[in-house]
Amino acid sequence: MKKILSLAIKLTVSSILLYFFISRVNVHSILETLSHLKIPLFILGFLVYLLTVFISTKRWSLFLPQGIKYTHLLSLYFVGSFFNTFLPGIVGGDAVKTYYLYKHTGRGGLSFVSVFMDRYMGLIAMTLISLVALIAGYQAVRGTEIELFIIFFLIALSLASLAFWSVNWGRIGFLKVFYAPLMEYKSQKKIIYKGLFLGFIIQGLCIFNVYLLSLSIGMKVPVVYFFIFVPIISIASSIPVSVAGLGIREAAYVLLFSKVGVLSAEALSLSLLAFSTICLVNLIGGAEYLRIGKPPEKERS
Repeated sequence: MKKILSLAIKLTVSSILLYFFISRVNVHSILETLSHLKIPLFILGFLVYLLTVFISTKRWSLFLPQGIKYTHLLSLYFVGSFFNTFLPGIVGGDAVKTYYLYKHTGRGGLSFVSVFMDRYMGLIAMTLISLVALIAGYQAVRGTEIELFIIFFLIALSLASLAFWSVNWGRIGFLKVFYAPLMEYKSQKKIIYKGLFLGFIIQGLCIFNVYLLSLSIGMKVPVVYFFIFVPIISIASSIPVSVAGLGIREAAYVLLFSKVGVLSAEALSLSLLAFSTICLVNLIGGAEYLRIGKPPEKERS
C-alpha cells in the first residue's frame, strides 16, 4: 500500500507539472518543432545514449571481482534501467541489479556496494563537470539560482563524502556487511580513478546526446550551456518526487534553457526527445528481463 500511495503521489506531481508547462505552450508549436526533426541526428543521439550503457557496465565491472562475464552485467544493467524508467516507485532499478547480482554471486554486501560505487562515481563526475562548465559560462547564469544550486550541491556532496569515508560506519551492526567491502576500495585508488574517468566519459556522452537532439530540431545554443544545464537537469529529475522525472525534467528544461533565449516550445520538444531516447534504449531491458526471467534461488557464480 505504501508503494501504491507513493506511486500515486508521484503520478500526481508529474501530471500537475506536465499540465502546468504544456498548457502554457501552444501544442501546435511543439508539434511544429518536432515536425522538422532531422531523423539522422536523432538516430545518432540514440546510438550515443546506447553507448553510455555499455560504458556504464564497464564502470560497474571495475567494482566487482573478475570472473563475472561482462555480457551478464550488461544484461543486468539493461534490466535495471528498464525498471528505473518504466516501473519507478514500484521496484527500483538499482535494487533489481543488486538482487540479480546477489543471486549470481551469493555476496549481498559486494553486490550492493558495487551498485553504490557505480552510482557514486557518476554523481561525482556529473557534479565536477557542471562546476567546470559553470566557471566557463558564468556570465550566462550570473545572478540566477543556478550557480547557487551547483555550489550548494558540491558542498553537500563533499561533506557527505567526507563523513562517509572518514567515519567507521561498520560499527553499526547491520551496516558491517556493506561497510567492509566498501572500505576495500579506499586502498584501490587505481580503480577509483578509472571509475571516475569513465564517469566523465559517460556524462560527456549524455550531454553530447542532448546537444545532438537540439541540433536535430534546429536549436542553436552554444555547447557550453549544455554542459551547465544537462547535469543540473539530471540531478533534478532524479529527485524521487515524480514518475521517472516526468514533469520535473520538462520544468528544468524550460526554466534553464529560457536563460539563453530558447522558446518554451523548443525546450519542451528537446525534453521529450531526450526522454524518448532514454525510453527506446531502456526498452531493451524489458526484452532482456523477459529473456532471463527470475534468477534461481540457489544460483551461484
